[in-house]
Amino acid sequence: MSVVKTINKISDFVDKVGCWFVILTMAGMVFFTTIQIIARVFFQALSWSEEVVRYLLVWSTFIGAGCVYKRGGHINVTFIQDMFKGNSKKYAQSLVHILCAAFFVIALYFGVKYMGKQGSQLSAALRIPMNLMYMAIPVGCGIMLLHAVSAIFSSFEKKEVEA
Repeated sequence: MSVVKTINKISDFVDKVGCWFVILTMAGMVFFTTIQIIARVFFQALSWSEEVVRYLLVWSTFIGAGCVYKRGGHINVTFIQDMFKGNSKKYAQSLVHILCAAFFVIALYFGVKYMGKQGSQLSAALRIPMNLMYMAIPVGCGIMLLHAVSAIFSSFEKKEVEA
């Protein structure tokens, strides 16, 4: 079971880093929006602040989705899972995590593919490569995949302990 514990520790560490990243990006969005308001009222509007806030929002969304997935906080439909009792319910929950993992693999693949197509474009105001912005898709999906694999292994580990 050392593989399961290792994956769980990695998942917990990535989750902790992801949560701090989301806190920092949210603080950055507040900061840059405040700076933009002050500059617009008293000086001249900043041409780059809206773009920074938008990219921070994109990154915080994808990284934050992994943090929420880790805690089971996403909206889900549980009426089918609730029809099962005991071990059957645990198998149904494992199946849900397996289906989510399959989706994350597909999204990760197409996210990397899409990111590669954006390599030559630069952002309008900041002039940074757009593939850095689109990298949020595969990174976020990779984090959610890690959490899904951790949940799958943990559910199988619990079943073996209870049996």
